[in-house]
Amino acid sequence: MSSRSGIITSGIIVALVFAGIGGFLYMTDPFAPRTVAVVVMEPGFGDLSFADHFEEGLENLQGDIPVEYRIPEELPSTQAEAVQILESLAQSQQHTLILAAGERLEGAVASVAADYPSQEFAIIGGVVDAENVASATFATEQAAFLAGALAAFVASEPSYTDIIGILGATEEDAAITRMINGFIQGVQNANSTYDFNVEVLEPEYLNGYNETALAESKTQNMFIQQNVSIIFAPVRASINGVRRAMENINATLRAEGRLPLVIGAEANQDYYGCANPEIPVAPSWIPTSVVPRTGEAAYDIINATLWNDFPGGKTFHYNLSNGGVNVTDFEYSSTYLNPIDGLMDALRDYRIQIIAGTLEINP
Repeated sequence: MSSRSGIITSGIIVALVFAGIGGFLYMTDPFAPRTVAVVVMEPGFGDLSFADHFEEGLENLQGDIPVEYRIPEELPSTQAEAVQILESLAQSQQHTLILAAGERLEGAVASVAADYPSQEFAIIGGVVDAENVASATFATEQAAFLAGALAAFVASEPSYTDIIGILGATEEDAAITRMINGFIQGVQNANSTYDFNVEVLEPEYLNGYNETALAESKTQNMFIQQNVSIIFAPVRASINGVRRAMENINATLRAEGRLPLVIGAEANQDYYGCANPEIPVAPSWIPTSVVPRTGEAAYDIINATLWNDFPGGKTFHYNLSNGGVNVTDFEYSSTYLNPIDGLMDALRDYRIQIIAGTLEINP
């Protein structure tokens, strides 16, 4: 267990949650803020990925109802530590809702929720079958399929190599492997549909979520030694190492007429591939990112809970059809993606088929 670090530095964040409907909320004290405890696993906030995207969603919940978000100072790195933190929060009886972010917390939430049936819990990115737990899942394999099709088009361009790499955080994380599976299916479908001959290398893993040095070396090796055109990188905080590698090899690849392209995941990371991420200007080495709308899920559950309509036992399903998952909009990459013949039409057609249910993606 380690101390929380990164963007969130204080123990309490105060935000306002908009109810979204008219009328009045009858509370014992309408001026007292309701408290929501938020638990994330290591590496926690500051990962430029899942946790930061989730935090951004919480901060964007603004409106009429005062809410205090309370984040424990310690970050769990194991299931036992997660159970300990969740039990402590439940025992305190101070929180209207205990909100757990990430599929890795499923087991801990299930265990503690069973012991504290009067405490309301929610898990974002996982499912716990209990009357005092609201769940939210994301069909990220659908968005990753689109990213895979995009990667196939890019890799098939004359200045690229027909080879795609995949770098994941850990093979034990179902959220990571779900995206990788969808991505590979996107490449394979594009190969057969558009007569490409793109090879997807065997996925490599970092066996951790904050492995900057290893991510740097593996990314650089993929581009230089394995000659990949583009990498799909659901690596959480290790994206820092991926960025370093792109900087290291940019000049070499540019001399060959190509860019060190990487597809991001679990947050809009497109800006992070720009020359200056602090002031992003096109082009970006990250053409798109696979994004679950975790903030939307948090809004739906928190809003219902604060209106005394806690959706216990319910699972919210977010997918391409309802906008709960998607790829980003090529804000910093359209200059080199738009000229690729047939790419945008293909992505549109794939999106239509997935939404219509005529194209199914296996997670």
